[in-house]
Amino acid sequence: MPTSHLPDETRYNFYHAIHKALRLGHCRMLPALGSHDYRDRARTGSLLSDLSNLMAVGRGHLEGENREIHAALEERRPGASAHAADDHEYHEASFAEIETLIRAVEQAAVADRDLAGRRLYRRYAAFVAHDLEHMDSEETELLGALHEAFTDDELKAMEGRIVAAVPPQKMAAVMMLMVPALNHVERVDLLAKLQKAMPEPAFNGLLTTAIKPSLDGKDYRAVVGELMLHAA
Repeated sequence: MPTSHLPDETRYNFYHAIHKALRLGHCRMLPALGSHDYRDRARTGSLLSDLSNLMAVGRGHLEGENREIHAALEERRPGASAHAADDHEYHEASFAEIETLIRAVEQAAVADRDLAGRRLYRRYAAFVAHDLEHMDSEETELLGALHEAFTDDELKAMEGRIVAAVPPQKMAAVMMLMVPALNHVERVDLLAKLQKAMPEPAFNGLLTTAIKPSLDGKDYRAVVGELMLHAA
């Protein structure tokens, strides 16, 4: 992508963190599917559950974009999100196909499970390739159009409505991908915003159930220590 096509990096970018999370999820899941022995029923069940959860995070992100971002952009700049909308239709079809292939692995006889797993792996790999391109397009072309059409405060408000609509259980799943995908400064900034926006018991629960399990001990202590300094 030529640098002349890149958006203004000083402007607000609500794609940055969630796309880091999805990329991390893909980079973990693809080799896990490719190296897995699908004859092991217990481990296969766990892996397929992880894949279903990752697909749910992706689908939730898609729904939020369609509802808040694409609708607002189309109202202000008709046609500006048409290409992204086409990509989202491909995503919806991919989610449905991957779910069908997951069920096929679950229902296959032991002798047929490796073949069913191979089919799932290849279809997911094709989806990952497309999704990585799609996210780059959103972070360049679509974000540029959003910067032209909206102020940073308006973009933050869109993101706020998307986040507010995410149920707590799904938010924990998102955070378990997003927090390890971010660097230390980004983590502290994200968690400071959540700490300010959430009731204390809810935020502490998120720390316990999602943030702490997703980081190694040193990184978790560093984040919590800095949050305590900010709150002091």
